[in-house]
Amino acid sequence: MRKLIFIFLIIPFIAVSAQDAQEIIKKTQDVYKDITDAKATFSSSVKGSGNSSSSSGTLYIAKKDKYRIETKGQTVVTDGVTSWSYSPKKNQVVIDNYKNDKNTFSPNKFLFNYPEEFYSDLDGEEKIGSLDCFVLKLNPRNKGSIKSAKIWIDKNDYLIRKITITSSENTTTYTLNSIDLNPGLNSSKFSFSPPSGVEVIDLR
Repeated sequence: MRKLIFIFLIIPFIAVSAQDAQEIIKKTQDVYKDITDAKATFSSSVKGSGNSSSSSGTLYIAKKDKYRIETKGQTVVTDGVTSWSYSPKKNQVVIDNYKNDKNTFSPNKFLFNYPEEFYSDLDGEEKIGSLDCFVLKLNPRNKGSIKSAKIWIDKNDYLIRKITITSSENTTTYTLNSIDLNPGLNSSKFSFSPPSGVEVIDLR
């Protein structure tokens, strides 16, 4: 009897949670559909088996499949056709065709396309600094290297403030700090010219 009572109590809660998640997604989509490009500073951390690292930098992003991630140790750029990965420490840049598949990490997937790429569930509420955020748990619709993810959405402006991605190898967290919407980024921001004297490895 107690189990039956518990089931009747929990079913409405599950229904409300699912409904709330869809409402949050819809409001977030309404905000992001009007965004053509954006710039944000970020901090990131990577935790794997027996090791961890952290960094900070700047993210530039534009529709569709264009982004540039600049940190002290690496610059990653794509124009949606070609990708460049530059390491000043190695004095090396790797050039390849951009692959937009289920195993490819792209900020666009989480900022623009996550409703199509993932199943979403409301996982509670948390603060990011002074900001009140909804927490959505994401499970990929198709099997790939990404096992699960979470996103934190600002309750006031419905911007994504934090992303955690769990793969078979590690867990990576990005926290977005200052966000500048529609700054009118030049297309040159999403291409890369290797500095003189850098080793170029072209895998195309």
